[in-house]
Amino acid sequence: MRKFILLLTALILLLSFNTYAQNFTWYKGNIHCHTTNSDGDELPMRVVRWYRDHGYNFIVITDHDVVTEITYLDTDKNDDFILIPGEEVTDWFKEAYVHVNAINITECIKPQHGNSIIETLQNNIDAIVNAGGIAQINHPKRKWSFTDAEISQTKNARLLEVYNFNYASNNFSAGGALGMEEIWDRLLSGGFLLYGVASDDAHYYISEFRPGKANPGTAWIMVKAKELSLQAIVQALENGNFYMTIGVLLKDVIITENEYIIEIEQNYDRKYTTYFIGKDGKILQEVYGTKAVYKFAGDELYVRARIFASSGEFACTQPIFLKK
Repeated sequence: MRKFILLLTALILLLSFNTYAQNFTWYKGNIHCHTTNSDGDELPMRVVRWYRDHGYNFIVITDHDVVTEITYLDTDKNDDFILIPGEEVTDWFKEAYVHVNAINITECIKPQHGNSIIETLQNNIDAIVNAGGIAQINHPKRKWSFTDAEISQTKNARLLEVYNFNYASNNFSAGGALGMEEIWDRLLSGGFLLYGVASDDAHYYISEFRPGKANPGTAWIMVKAKELSLQAIVQALENGNFYMTIGVLLKDVIITENEYIIEIEQNYDRKYTTYFIGKDGKILQEVYGTKAVYKFAGDELYVRARIFASSGEFACTQPIFLKK
């Protein structure tokens, strides 16, 4: 069954990218942020204004254990900005944080709890999916709560927060602990498909903007869709038709039967290196410049890419599974 799902997903990705290759727009969005309705320091209307004024096309407000009403927040129905309802279901098991975003839901989902981290994760994922939402597993390494060992024993989540630029999220490898990309590659290498997301998990819009603060605008996703509508954005999230970025922007991502092609937006005089990555996090190919092409050998389990800029900014694209 998992082999069938992976092959079906690969086909969907191929069809999606090829269909949009001649008729698409990139839309900038953030799917994890907070307002004064939970623990943010700014009113919902002003949070919406911040993202709209800074070039975002959509956001999901994910206040803790409440669905922030969005009906009256999007005051101009004809602009290039939309809101998608959401919630951060805020659960725990003993000392472990078990937070799961519910994207595109209409009613609040209460934390479901469980007798283990795995059960707690699964119960909340099930509640989100049953409510018609997309489940996103948030910041696993916050307080070192869990890793791929627990995630790999769940099912039906669609998204994994690989980069959360809030404090205490421990995104990177240090001190002998795995980084989030390594955890993601372990999951992918086991045939467990989750699309990677980056977010700012913003809480602080008024106070000082500096490293270590949960400020807006530090990390986001770029969605490839034919139109800016709730249905189109949600479908793109379901299909993995987006990339996550901490500053690097891409002109295009094209996946054919034979190649994985990435075209990068030149920013000032930055230099770029693209790493095509496969099973067990192995670097399959390293390419310099603003266009990178990887020709499939046929024996890779999956291929994804990380694009790194000389400024320290980077982006990651989604995996395409080639064989089981």
